[in-house]
Amino acid sequence: MAEVLGATFLFSGVSSEEITGIIREFSCEEKSYLKGEVIFSPERFERVLGVVLSGRIAVTKGRLSVSELSRGSLFGAAALFNNEPEYASTLTAKTATTVLFFSQESVLTLINRDERIRMNYIRYLSARIRFLSEKVDTLGEISSERKLGRFLLKNADDNGRVNGCNFSEIAGRLGIGRASLYRELTKLEEVGVIRKDRSGVEILDSEKLSQP
Repeated sequence: MAEVLGATFLFSGVSSEEITGIIREFSCEEKSYLKGEVIFSPERFERVLGVVLSGRIAVTKGRLSVSELSRGSLFGAAALFNNEPEYASTLTAKTATTVLFFSQESVLTLINRDERIRMNYIRYLSARIRFLSEKVDTLGEISSERKLGRFLLKNADDNGRVNGCNFSEIAGRLGIGRASLYRELTKLEEVGVIRKDRSGVEILDSEKLSQP
């Protein structure tokens, strides 16, 4: 548990011994969820900060797939210190999942007394703002082809590959229909910009793919 927490934004630079002491001091709550179980929803949530210890969580807003959380991911910051009556999204366990929760009071105490954790939390919030800004930019694109191009470039590895593609999930993330996604993939493949195979997508011409 301390190893997972030590790899998160929040506890960067904090030793395993210190993290173990924090877990004991604040009596953090560990919860397990079955595949398909809703963890938080707009109507049912707690003002806590969650850390995913194992498993995967789908983050959705209505029918739109926003992101996926996995081991070491944090969630709950948006609701932790505000008085909004609804949670911003729905979190659903995609697999059997275990989460460690820090109460609002615990987080407040930690950021007040430890400068490292305070700065880590500020950096984490800044990163979330940037992520959401990029998400808005992507959803605001008129062209489905442009949305897809940006997604592939952002998620490609050093060899220009996007592996393990679930095209239904990608369509949800981009806010376009599956038929539109397949159509755009086919168009890009026909002009030699990408190549699809069973394991994913290979980018053959990143320059063309990045053009508006």
